[in-house]
Order: sequence, then structure tokens, then C-alpha cells
Amino acid sequence: MRMHPALRQVDWDREGAAAVELLRDLIRFDTTNPPGDEAACAAFCADRLRDAGLEPEILTSAPGRDNVVARMTGGVEPPLLLTAHLDVVPAEADRWTHPPFAAEIADGHVWGRGAIDMKNMAAMSLAVVGMLARCGAPLRRDVLFAGVADEEDGCAHGSAWLVERHPDKVRAGYALGEVGGFTINVGGRAVYPVQIAEKGVCWIRARASGSTGHGSVPRADNAVVRLSEFLARVGRTRLPVHLSPAVERFVRELAATQPRPARDVLPLVLSPRLSGMVTGRLIRDASVGRTLAALVRNTAAPTILRAGSRVNVIPGSAEAELDGRIAVGSSEAELMAELRALAGPHVELEVVGSRSPHEAPAETPLYATIAEVVGEHHPGAVAIPSVIPGFTDAHYWSQLGTICYGFSPVRLEPGGVAFADLFHADDERIPVAGFTAGLRMLADAVFRFCVAD
Repeated sequence: MRMHPALRQVDWDREGAAAVELLRDLIRFDTTNPPGDEAACAAFCADRLRDAGLEPEILTSAPGRDNVVARMTGGVEPPLLLTAHLDVVPAEADRWTHPPFAAEIADGHVWGRGAIDMKNMAAMSLAVVGMLARCGAPLRRDVLFAGVADEEDGCAHGSAWLVERHPDKVRAGYALGEVGGFTINVGGRAVYPVQIAEKGVCWIRARASGSTGHGSVPRADNAVVRLSEFLARVGRTRLPVHLSPAVERFVRELAATQPRPARDVLPLVLSPRLSGMVTGRLIRDASVGRTLAALVRNTAAPTILRAGSRVNVIPGSAEAELDGRIAVGSSEAELMAELRALAGPHVELEVVGSRSPHEAPAETPLYATIAEVVGEHHPGAVAIPSVIPGFTDAHYWSQLGTICYGFSPVRLEPGGVAFADLFHADDERIPVAGFTAGLRMLADAVFRFCVAD
């Protein structure tokens, strides 16, 4: 395998083992959001950065909500930001095989909340920064690190706050973060999606009203029934297809990696008339079908319900919260119009939070470097520019003009657990071999892009 000359003498067994221990240390910080409480984890990252000779800063947006940033000074080319959020989603410990914050190694994996989302990237980035510092080679650009708070709850105490309050500390030409760089094995081909775009967010409150009364006498204008009927329509209805160059490129490049008939069938996902049939019936992998169906249209998933206070009283109102996502190429207004057409006269819809879709170009030197590294580190594999249905800190970094890619690499083998089945799931874990392979990929990409010839 060809690697950057400065990496050829690296003892990868030692570096990999150290990075695994670093990941385990990070997982042991319980940064469940809410409340987040990232301060201790951020301080730990700062200590590791000091060990590498950097001078990190802790930037506190609220009590306990700390962000850590650091900079290695280089040449005049646009800086590269390596970024990871330090908070994690909640874990129901009694549903886990191994405790979610114990960071145990079992069956060749590191188990724990954050192993995939995304303390793996924090550990790899800290390790790569350490390698850069130790090699002493001149840099053609600054390299920044940002370990941020609050991504899982909207970014208000993390990237959004940094971009608003401390833009010069995180401004970069390029950024590498989540979600991308993991192997998906489709049709016998290893593919590495590199995120260039993500859907927007539109969180919605739905409120139905009706007449009150005694629970012993059912009524047709029951607010709970009206709300339930609306939610059932949302669940059964495929909203219209909205296309964008990023989504079309992702689907067509994914199709190009496949043998026939998949090569011919996948592009039909882009057809307004045939998309539902293709994603619902013709794609064998249900997870892939659901993801592609979500990428080409606006979506809304009911997640919270509230109604009533006593079992024998019909309430006058009922509320639900829906997680709406705006397709790349669509807008909040289009999503709300589509949902209001399903709501009817007795359900009111209110937007409680929104952010627009984000898209970056793939025709850049950094993307070309990533694609080159993927092909050389995993022979036969191919990188493709991808779109995700979720949101990331890239939404806010991009407001500073940063070109953001999701590339936190991990090599996953055929027959193992799929990345989508680990993300926010019980028993979140990362294969040790896949993590250390990802470390080598990330290091090579950063060195090729940042170290002067």
C-alpha cells in the first residue's frame, strides 16, 4: 500500500493500539445529551492535545457545555478542520450486552455509546494530530481540531455557538467530520460513501382539537382520534419526490458500482412515478431501500405524543411532535404544504425548529485525495459522494464558507453488522480492526492533503 512518505516508518501496531485506548477513554465519559456535560471529556481532549505540543482552548457556551479547539500552524493554503462532537445519545443500559460506558473489548469490537457516533472520529483525529506534531514535517496549511458539544440536540452549545461567537477559531477551507467513510457492501462491491450533502431539519408540533366529554360516551370529534388519523396518514403516505444534483449523483454513482440488474434498477429511485415501488419492493436490503426512499423526498416521523390527564375524560386537545426532514432540493415551505394537505381542518401545524439542507461540491482536491486513499487502502473499493437523511455540525461549519465532507473512516467487512444498524442503536460498537484501518486511511488522507512535499 502506498502511503505518504512521512507515514512509512510509523509503527502502526503501536499507533493503532494507542488510538484504541484513546477511544475507550473517550467512551468512558458519559456525555449523554441531554444534559451533555461534555466538560470533563473536552478537558481530556485538551490534555492529549497538550501532550502533542499544541495549545488548546476550552470554550464554554454554558455550564458544563465545553468545546475544545486547537490549531497547528502551517502554510497559506486553506486550513483543514478535523471535527467531532463529544456528546452522545441516551443508552438504555439494560438492553445492552456490555455496559454502554464501560468501553469493553469483546468479540473483536470496542463496545460503547459513541463508538460509531462519533468518539471514534475524535480519537482518530487526536491521534492524527499527534502524528503530525511528532513527524515535524512542514505543513502547507493550518490543521485545526474541534471537539464540540451538543450536536445530538441541535448544536446550540457547540458548532452553532462557535460559528456565532468564535468564528475565527474554527474558520477553515475544508472540514472532515461525520457521516461517511464507512464501508457498505452492496452487490458484492465495497463502497465508501463520503458525505457531501445532508437533508435539512424541520421539527413540527401538530395539535388537534375537539370536544371534551366523559370517556364512557365516545365522540366522533375526539381530539385524540383526529390526531391519530393525521399521524396514520403521515405514516402511510409517500410525499412527492424532490431531486437535486447531489442526490442524483449519489444514486447514479452507486448504481454504476453494481452488476445488472441492480445497475439499471437503482436509477429508477429518481423517478417520481417508480421511486416508491423500487425502494419498497425491488431493493432487497430493506435498510438501503428505506434510506434511499428518505433521501429523495421530504419526510416526517411522529416521535412524541401528548394527550389527556385521566382515563375517563376525553381531552379537548392532543399534541404530537414530528421529526421532519427537508430533502436536498426542497424547502421548509414545501414540506409544510405537503403535511398540511394531510392534516385537514382540525389539526394545526407549527414549526418549532428548522434548518435548511446543506450541500458541498465534490470537485475539490480534498475529495480527490479521499477517493485516492480509499482505492489504495481497500483495493477494489470505491468512494462515492453521498447524501444523508440526518444532520451534522457541517450545517454550521459551512456558514463560514467551509467545504465539509463526512469522512470518519471505518472498514466494515461483508457479513458483519451494518453501519446503519449501529448508529444510535443498542450495543453500539466498532470493530477494532476496522477502526485501526480507518485510522490509517484518515492519517494518509490528512498527510497527503496537508504536509508539504
